[in-house]
Amino acid sequence: MLERILLSVTVGMVDMAFKHACFISYRHGHEPGVQRIYESFRRELAIQVELYLPGMEVVLDTSHLRGGDFFNEDLASALCNSVCMILLFSPYYFDPRNTYAAREYQAMISLERKRLALISPANRKGLIIPIIIRGSLPDEITKERQYYTLDLLSPDDIKKVESRKKLKRIAEDIYHRHEAFRTATKDPCGLCNGFKFPSEEDVRSWLAGITSPPQRMPWR
Repeated sequence: MLERILLSVTVGMVDMAFKHACFISYRHGHEPGVQRIYESFRRELAIQVELYLPGMEVVLDTSHLRGGDFFNEDLASALCNSVCMILLFSPYYFDPRNTYAAREYQAMISLERKRLALISPANRKGLIIPIIIRGSLPDEITKERQYYTLDLLSPDDIKKVESRKKLKRIAEDIYHRHEAFRTATKDPCGLCNGFKFPSEEDVRSWLAGITSPPQRMPWR
């Protein structure tokens, strides 16, 4: 009897190959204190994710590679093998002079389009979860996606009760997206062989429409 029950539960489920719970995309900077905020966010989110998806990693790139070396095969593979992407938004995330974050975003948009087609419409949820840490999201994102706001002034702020409650909800969002792919028609990570980020040229025209120069404060 137990064997029949287990069989009925597993029929139609895909043996998913996701290696990571999520990939954190953010605008790299030079100030060590800012980097510590990002790393503290990753650690605290990983704790909440572990309670939903044991053993699944929360990926944060800390290599600070530059130029063409930045988008190497390992980083592209990490994004593709993640259930979803966490977008840590600040005003220069979509910087036309530094397109790395925009290329990560567009890479996940492409993956999202292909992966959501593998599951039923009722289970489809966006695979990019924006989190505002500074500034305001572009309209095209706020209209289409659920997002969160975290006011982080220091690495310790993420440990506050209210911040941890939001991280719990974000971890739950990641879990539900992971579980939705159990009914996928084929392995969503089958797309990852040879996966690459879009080039700088590929995202430039899109960036021109989504970004605008910062407003200058008038002199008094």
